[in-house]
Amino acid sequence: KSKPTMLDTSDIDETTLLLNWSGTHAVKVHNDHYFEPESVEDVETIVKYCHENGQDMRPIGAALSPNAIGFHSKGMISLAGLDQILKVNPQEMTVTVQAGARVSQVVDALEPYGMTLPNLASIAEQQMGGFVQVGAHGTGRCIAPVDHYVTSIKVVTPAKGTITLTEENGEIFQLAKVGLGCLGVVVEVTMKCVPSHKLV
Repeated sequence: KSKPTMLDTSDIDETTLLLNWSGTHAVKVHNDHYFEPESVEDVETIVKYCHENGQDMRPIGAALSPNAIGFHSKGMISLAGLDQILKVNPQEMTVTVQAGARVSQVVDALEPYGMTLPNLASIAEQQMGGFVQVGAHGTGRCIAPVDHYVTSIKVVTPAKGTITLTEENGEIFQLAKVGLGCLGVVVEVTMKCVPSHKLV
């Protein structure tokens, strides 16, 4: 089966070197096994190809983790190219974004609506997909982890294709919110927001 072409390797080395944010971990991935989709359709093509050909693939966000859990030398997919803010809904106080959108982008997009995310860490360069998938948390004993505020999640899966999960899907929705990419590649997230406010 033909491999989907997602990375132009004509004038670069045969491998891509990835470093985590703190520079404590690195991984080299052969370019034939490193994917950079720019659309949900690209992700669907890649997931299908990998599933049918037994190709390992691990989603990678902004690589902010201090450990190497997101790295896999046998195959990785970066969602950085899926970074759109799809919808801000002031009536329902929600925002829908692609998984590669950075937290900082989302916060900036919400500001004109007098809205913000309910939970923020000390840095804002996480990609929203990873932010949710790892069960990230900010500061405050009364503030739930990020996944608590997710109302809908779209996942490209090997066996079921592209599925959208909500509270109505029960346990699988809860599992998918903090799935670490194990159930599929998260491509879209809808999250509850709160009114903008000052911390001090």
